[in-house]
Amino acid sequence: QGNPIPHFLFPKFKEGIVVMKDGQKFTTLINYNMVEEKMITELEGVYRYSKNPHSIERILIDDRTFIPYGNAFYEILTTGGVTLFLQNKSNLAPKGNEVGYGVKNRSVGPTKTQRFELTPVTQQYGEVFNTELPQNVEVTPASVYWASDDDKLEKFSSERQFIKIFPKYEKELKEFFKKENINIKKREDVIKLGNFCNEIMK
Repeated sequence: QGNPIPHFLFPKFKEGIVVMKDGQKFTTLINYNMVEEKMITELEGVYRYSKNPHSIERILIDDRTFIPYGNAFYEILTTGGVTLFLQNKSNLAPKGNEVGYGVKNRSVGPTKTQRFELTPVTQQYGEVFNTELPQNVEVTPASVYWASDDDKLEKFSSERQFIKIFPKYEKELKEFFKKENINIKKREDVIKLGNFCNEIMK
């Protein structure tokens, strides 16, 4: 919706703070590529991604916090007894070609793939990244929500799945979902849900 770089979380690169596990921190223009699931920095028109994301403790962009998890960065939505995460993720799908009668054929030919160039790593963000999308593709949302329960992450995408993670609070959660009209697909509603959980699960 008007995003010139739809495969990125923010419509433009923003000033963010990168906090390293060794205590160092630096400010840089940064954005999150949801297709590659990589934090990308921009300096004088050159885009780089971290060769070793697990040396990063957290990244702060606006009022949002991201931590490395696996090969990606997860956004922390709420913290406390219940910590909720958002895996901001998108997929690339070939744009359908009209084959008649309004039907689209998605079996299009090969597309230009993204290019990674290894360069001498002189700083944390030392690998060059090509931000251009391949031709004839569209970006489709594929974000995933996670809840931390007993030091393990549980995925959820519906009210039923969320309540299944915390069955002891089924009654309270059902009432909250109904009263607040919680839409599990909305980031703001999931934050509201996490805050409620941390109130009742102290």
